[in-house]
Amino acid sequence: MSKTIRIAAVSFAPPFHDHHKLGVNLSSIREVVLRVAQQERPDFMCFPEICSCSGNGFKAGIGAAPEIGAYAAEVGKLAKEVNCALIIPCLERYMGQVFNSVPIVNRQGQLVLVYRKNFPTIGEMDEGVCPGWEVPVAECDGVRVGAAVCFDANFDQIGAELERQRARVVFWPSMYWGGQLLQHWSLRYGFYTVAAYSPESAIVDMNGKFLAKRGNDTLQVRRGNQPPWAVAEVNADRELYHLDFNQNHLQAIHAKYGPDVVIEVEQPEGFFLLASRRDGLTVEQIAAEFKLETLREYLARSVKQRTEFHQRTHLPRK
Repeated sequence: MSKTIRIAAVSFAPPFHDHHKLGVNLSSIREVVLRVAQQERPDFMCFPEICSCSGNGFKAGIGAAPEIGAYAAEVGKLAKEVNCALIIPCLERYMGQVFNSVPIVNRQGQLVLVYRKNFPTIGEMDEGVCPGWEVPVAECDGVRVGAAVCFDANFDQIGAELERQRARVVFWPSMYWGGQLLQHWSLRYGFYTVAAYSPESAIVDMNGKFLAKRGNDTLQVRRGNQPPWAVAEVNADRELYHLDFNQNHLQAIHAKYGPDVVIEVEQPEGFFLLASRRDGLTVEQIAAEFKLETLREYLARSVKQRTEFHQRTHLPRK
């Protein structure tokens, strides 16, 4: 069924605060959260990389890193106050190390997952930031969400793992733009990418096209005519398919459901996106009815058949 959600990616860096020594304090972020919530009424709100610990750079931020329990509790209070899922990245003290972390807190104030940047830059690791090793995906307010951070965009295994777990929205806090790498991830892996970066944030559609871009370096923001955040409404009930074995069903789907479904063919990539607009009708139900195979399923079947072929022929393989 149509599941429209509203997403805000906010370009903001608060002043420095030592959350480790002085206790977690999100008062400066709260002012911005309240403003965005009042003006935009989003379902999800995402801030830039290590936002709450970035004021004096990585070295100071590492010393100021809080533990996730106390930090998530404060984010949770704010999420409940504005009735919006919040993604406010931080440096996190965990298991005797410090991680570049993305906690995702739902609108009820509950921590649903923590992503710890799998691929910190060499500079980060030299400063003492520990690499994470998991790529969690979880349900947040009815939407499957995940995260990646900045330099992670160079490593397709992160995007592939998010896709394997059927993430629909991926939050990507960053210290650079990402550009075509994010467009590639969205189109290839079939999720919305939400980029939060202080100069300019963005939301990328599942078809790889930018839906919104705006931040502190956007001309109209610098002139004071617009606020420094990007906002987009998206349909979370949408799925990515390959045209192979599926394309012959497209005319029948359209004939039966007409404007209640949206079919977007992406050529020359050979993909298409299917979305439902009808209450009570999900993309999964349409796929089952017409025996559609998702891109994820199709590629997994291809790999399985390739492996079986090699086993039968006893060809050398690596």
